[in-house]
Formats: sequence, structure tokens, C-alpha cells
Amino acid sequence: METKKNVLIVTDGAESTVKVAGEIAAVFTAASPGSKVKVLKAADFVATDLLPADICFFGVEAPAPACFAGLEQLLLHINLAGRPGGLFAGSDKAAAYLRRIVRDSELRISAKPFVAGKSGSVKAWTKTVK
Repeated sequence: METKKNVLIVTDGAESTVKVAGEIAAVFTAASPGSKVKVLKAADFVATDLLPADICFFGVEAPAPACFAGLEQLLLHINLAGRPGGLFAGSDKAAAYLRRIVRDSELRISAKPFVAGKSGSVKAWTKTVK
């Protein structure tokens, strides 16, 4: 896995997505102890959190949570071309929602979204996001 110094993980705050976010953070912390990993609930996210991020992860339990409205609008108007990212979700419908909201930002999603109960190990999946 390529070393990323600044990792941003944004979730809807659901218990299951917060758990996955913690596991993703642990992978980056173990791989590169100097990494700065920021895990945020969407309600606490501000646009400037994206600026220093080398890699971004977004996670929701269900499609279109109200707390993602601001992030969804931001992703329509920001260019993240070339930056790698990962999506994690509680269902295939939630994963499809995340794919839709990041499409215009050109975030480079290099792995299939992690879907709880279907995608195996969070650790193994995280290592495929480059």
C-alpha cells in the first residue's frame, strides 16, 4: 500500500460506519505511524477538511442521510481528480449513492465499495484502495 500522509474519513455517524472508519484508520496508522488520520462525522465536516487530504474515504449506513447533504453539494463543485478514495456502506444501495455523489468530483475510486457483510475484511479491502 502506497504511503498516504493525510487520510480523511467521513461517516454518517452510524455505529457500523464509525466502526469501519476506525478499522480503516488503524490500517493507515500501522502502515505509516507518521500519518495524520482524521475521522469525522459528516455533521462535523467542513470543506477545508478536504484540502490537506491525500486520500479520502466516505461511509454511510443507508443512502442519502441528511447529514451528508452539505458534503454532497461540495462534491458537485470540487475537483479531486487523481486523488484516491474509498467508499464503504451498509448496503449495495448505500454504496451506489456514494458512487453517485463522488462522480462529479472525479475522486479516483480504485476499489469496489466495501459493503458490510459482503466484502470480507476491512483491513484487506483498505489495502486495495490506492
